Amino acid sequence: MTSNYTSSIKLHLIIMIVLYGGTWFILNNFVMQQQQKMLKEYREIRAKLEYDYMRLRESPEYVQTIQKTINYAKEKINGFIWLNSDYDPNLLFFQHISSLAEKAGVQIVSIQPVDRNNEKYYFWNVALKGSFSDILHLIKNIESSQKFLKIESAEITNAEDGLEITIKISGINKLE
Repeated sequence: MTSNYTSSIKLHLIIMIVLYGGTWFILNNFVMQQQQKMLKEYREIRAKLEYDYMRLRESPEYVQTIQKTINYAKEKINGFIWLNSDYDPNLLFFQHISSLAEKAGVQIVSIQPVDRNNEKYYFWNVALKGSFSDILHLIKNIESSQKFLKIESAEITNAEDGLEITIKISGINKLE
């Protein structure tokens, strides 16, 4: 009976060792290694955050540079969507084109909004009168203005007192 009892204990001991070894292998290879990998990633993130924090703390001009960049980006975006800054884009367009034409010495004959079912852009036909150099100066001013406008087409005709030009101009209605 003792030998039977001893062999039973040996068998249970072997089964326990195999089960504990298998459990340890599974826990170590699948659970613990993934947790260690996550801990390593979190330590790297923490080190990067601490480095960035120290850089910010030691360099206040860094924050000012970021703020300047954000302000510059806002100005650029406002230059594209300036036609939506008021309730009437036609009035804003007229005011802008009028000031540019006055600076160039060009007379505005008419401004007609083009009714296109385009959700992205506004369009206008602008008839102008003036000398060739003044009209070129106006076109240069339109293209180099901080307020984004695009000249889609131009039609030039001779008039008795200079040139007449009809320009189709577009402006952004909605950014994507």
